[in-house]
Amino acid sequence: MKFKKITAMLLVAAMGMSLMAGCGNSENVEETAGQAGNSDGGGEPEEIVVALMTMSPIDEANSEHVEKALNEQLLEKCNVQADFQWYDAPTYSTQIPLKIQGNEQLDLMMFTPVPASGYQSFMSQNQLMDITEYIDEYGQDIKEAMGDYLDATSKDGKVYGVGNLPALYSQEAIAMNKEVLDELGLVEEAESMETWEDYENLLTKVVEGTDMNGVINGDAEGTCISPQPFLNGGEKLSDAQWVDTLGDTYQYVYADTATDEVKCYFESDGWYDSVKRAKEMYDKGLIYKDASTSQDFGPTLIKNEVGFSLLEGAESGALSAFESGIAHSGLLKEMTPGQVSTGAFRKFGFAVPVTSEHPEAAVKVLNLLYGDAEFLDTLTWGVEGVDYVVKDDGTLTFPDGVDASTVQYHNADFLYGNRLLCTPWEGDGADIREQQKKENDEAQISKYFGFAVDTSSLTSEITACKNVVDQYKPQLSSGIVEDVDATYNEFIDSLKAAGMDKIIQEYQKQLDAWLAEQ
Repeated sequence: MKFKKITAMLLVAAMGMSLMAGCGNSENVEETAGQAGNSDGGGEPEEIVVALMTMSPIDEANSEHVEKALNEQLLEKCNVQADFQWYDAPTYSTQIPLKIQGNEQLDLMMFTPVPASGYQSFMSQNQLMDITEYIDEYGQDIKEAMGDYLDATSKDGKVYGVGNLPALYSQEAIAMNKEVLDELGLVEEAESMETWEDYENLLTKVVEGTDMNGVINGDAEGTCISPQPFLNGGEKLSDAQWVDTLGDTYQYVYADTATDEVKCYFESDGWYDSVKRAKEMYDKGLIYKDASTSQDFGPTLIKNEVGFSLLEGAESGALSAFESGIAHSGLLKEMTPGQVSTGAFRKFGFAVPVTSEHPEAAVKVLNLLYGDAEFLDTLTWGVEGVDYVVKDDGTLTFPDGVDASTVQYHNADFLYGNRLLCTPWEGDGADIREQQKKENDEAQISKYFGFAVDTSSLTSEITACKNVVDQYKPQLSSGIVEDVDATYNEFIDSLKAAGMDKIIQEYQKQLDAWLAEQ
């Protein structure tokens, strides 16, 4: 594996440095090399495989310098070496489940919002290892940073994953390419939008004034108008509603806070209204015609100038992450705020798959993502002087002559571990982490926070419903269907036939029991 070569290179470098420092004193060589490679108890470094999702593809040639820097730190901090494997979202969601099924070595991996590689999917197939004891022994920074939030990725008191620590205050937003708005003189109009009609009028001007599509799909399921867990009914943008999907990675169900009744997300008036709106916008030429089938989505399509805008959930600091993904300046039109839910810690996070050969080493590395700013910055932003430089205010920016389209390595700061530990990128402000910490402390907490359903008895129904969703949702949510009502009704009937009612009943049963204990 490639990390064996990296290990050898690092040890040789350590020995070479010790020779210079010792002025030829051979007694210091063995001691210094041993210290460099054996800082965590001595012996040969453990070699692990780490799988990471990125927002856009990263060429292996452009990540080699980052992998080398990360392994230099790992060798020093915990006597581990890692083969880091970066995948874009569509590739990650297909390849990682296959690696586990094929029993390939994989020691540390992410769970993601893409259902096929989501926390619930991995758990329902018994693909995650109980790492409670490893966290107790090697994960003190994890425990300090996460505290009770670990409950969101636990079952029966055992920890099966660690969610990222995000900026918990979030809201739905319309994300747009600001450079297009600047070119067309539409910035003020975009900032002042209040209704869906206003948004459509803006999109019409963009489509007519460029060769871009208006709205592109924000995910691999063709979602254009109603990103989960939001419901976009009503005429005003502010009529949008956030719902608690009760930790359901697939977000097929939610709870009505007025009655505590568990309902099917797709049967709600809000989602039906968004489907009707998507159809109308598609017929007007405002939605990307390939949204239902495109393997690319979100920022990637905007970066490639396929489209202008998407709808997404946005947190504090989301603008810089969006701009990093699209390699252009961006603008976010905020719609409605969300709340802190169990799902916030199941969106992005890390777990040790059952195929891990070195779970203790995997948790040692994972611990660095929650307590070591140097390691986290390298994994997120790359290598100083190559991928970023530090500004006078402490924020980071691209080196001279480098921008978002030419930088070798650059990621979003919400992807890996403790976001509050990551050095801010320019544009977010030097004090963004303090703001986010304050917002986290003040964020509204869902009445169902901490509830996590056991879906082990629903594996067949969840799989069957996913197959139905994969068949119907892309065409409905992107507006390409000929007859909305006929297709929608067929979709709901198929969900029921696949076992949606049983899923709802089981969620309701467990939610009622949980509420009774509160």
